[in-house]
Amino acid sequence: MDDKKPRGRRPWLDEIRLEDSGQYAYKGSHMKFAGDDDACRVFRLKLGVLSAVMLAFTVAAGCLNVGELDNTYYVLIPYLLEVVLTVAFVWAAVRLLLKGSLVRAYIFAQTARRLPVLAVLIALAAAATAVAAAVLLGLRRTIDLPCAVYLLLHAADCAAALVCCKVLRNVKWETV
Repeated sequence: MDDKKPRGRRPWLDEIRLEDSGQYAYKGSHMKFAGDDDACRVFRLKLGVLSAVMLAFTVAAGCLNVGELDNTYYVLIPYLLEVVLTVAFVWAAVRLLLKGSLVRAYIFAQTARRLPVLAVLIALAAAATAVAAAVLLGLRRTIDLPCAVYLLLHAADCAAALVCCKVLRNVKWETV
């Protein structure tokens, strides 16, 4: 009867047990980066740089004064979605990067499994924001430098998210 799946909001707490010494210890499984230390270091560097780049592009686009683009709901909603997804991505990436090459199974499920999905969603949100902004600028029939930079930042954010998704899908993990 021990084959039951734990229930509740935090099922991994069932894997943390009190030892005889009075200390709590994690008794669950771990996930290990499948590769040598150099490959792990390169992966962590790529993930860190791409996360920082995506965050920088998203924040920089929000700091631009782009006139009507800031006040149009069909541009603002995808941009807000992009911001939320980027923050969630960076949070998960930092959690994964701080753990090294050996990660607890529940942290792996909360970070490494979700990162490719978050990267695709960021790419879609950035593309939707760029398309909505381009439609508004096409209707307005004028484009100035901040609007062009705004479009380029979202296009670059979309490209960075797709590159990050490719990097994340090529990484192999093994259960320890």
